[in-house]
Amino acid sequence: MKTERRSVQRGVYWLTEAFYPPIVGGQELFASQIVQALAARGMRVQVITRQSEPLSPDAELIGAVQVRRFAPAGNLKGKAWRAVLPILGYLLRLTVLLLSESRRYEIVIVSGAKLMPMVVVPVCHLVRKKCIVRVESFFELKEAVSSESLRDMNKLSAGLMVRCVDRLRLFFLRRAHAVIAISEEIHAALLSRGVQPSRIHDIPNAVDLQKFRPVAAEEKARLIQKLQLPSDRTLAIFAGRLSRAKGLPMLVEAWPEIIARHPRLCLLVVGSGHISFDNCEAYVKEFTREHQLGDSVKFLGERANINEYLQAADFFLFPTEYEGFSLALVEAMGCALPVVVTAVGAAPDLISNGENGFLFAPKNPQAMTTAIDAALGARSRWPQIAAAARTSVGRFDLGTVADEYLALCGSLTYQQSDL
Repeated sequence: MKTERRSVQRGVYWLTEAFYPPIVGGQELFASQIVQALAARGMRVQVITRQSEPLSPDAELIGAVQVRRFAPAGNLKGKAWRAVLPILGYLLRLTVLLLSESRRYEIVIVSGAKLMPMVVVPVCHLVRKKCIVRVESFFELKEAVSSESLRDMNKLSAGLMVRCVDRLRLFFLRRAHAVIAISEEIHAALLSRGVQPSRIHDIPNAVDLQKFRPVAAEEKARLIQKLQLPSDRTLAIFAGRLSRAKGLPMLVEAWPEIIARHPRLCLLVVGSGHISFDNCEAYVKEFTREHQLGDSVKFLGERANINEYLQAADFFLFPTEYEGFSLALVEAMGCALPVVVTAVGAAPDLISNGENGFLFAPKNPQAMTTAIDAALGARSRWPQIAAAARTSVGRFDLGTVADEYLALCGSLTYQQSDL
């Protein structure tokens, strides 16, 4: 109890590449929810992030949390050499800010393991503060520069730069006071890269399971009517960014074959692609028009009430190519939906195939259609599968995870700083 009282009095800076609002994505939504939960527990949290596009206020109070945004604005992923100077400028701003405001915080939490830790970790050691790095995906550990950017760069100079950056960021990642792994896959990757086991803390992403909950049949029927969804169809739902990395083109391209075998299916696509460097929204909509799939594929755009769409649906489809920890998956399971998803990120840790969901290999349309067939073939067991799905995500409740962050921050205040 003494640890908790001391920890909540300490100032915490949460550094993240993007934040909700206005950016709508799994990691952005998680960050917005967890900082509010920490603030509700008495922690003084301030968010430092990049500007969005279109521009948001430079500073604003959201709930109980102060949010500050700095240039450069917009998405830099896939911009190749054009992103180098803006990124360096942002890292310089972070360095100056952390040095000049060192009396205002005791702990810095960095959301992402790509470039920010290279300046945040040494600054924290210099000013005798604690630094926590939260690894958001396995691919953050694999590549400092995206493959999309590398394709546009000179291979020789880019290769040299990437090797130097990788060595430097790994050096400082190993020296963070704590590293959060959100999945077993990331935990194993951290160990393989020489991060000390004592510095690795397994804390998953979280959702509000009071909001993402199952509903009775009567409530589901009411939601279907309210949301103007087909009441005579089996409703599959995809919720996420409309990006190629989420596997949506593969799903839509396979849909004519799927619907030929299961003509009562209707796919609900919730989300947009406007913030994604690999935006596929225009492509999948055009494919749908060309193949006359409008009766069985509904593009619903971004929705703030995504919980209601999940509660109205029959099962969840998510063919993502890679993932750290999919909040969309946990939200669907929290709503007691059977899920059909790729075996990436935290999904293999969470799902026992055929028991609380269905897994298939990424980038494999045949494996996907086979998994959909299996799920529909097991429809008589959906109540049991759905109940098991809900039970499986109990440990990811927002309150539980916030308490784990609180405990970690409290424990770090007693550790001696060491490089």
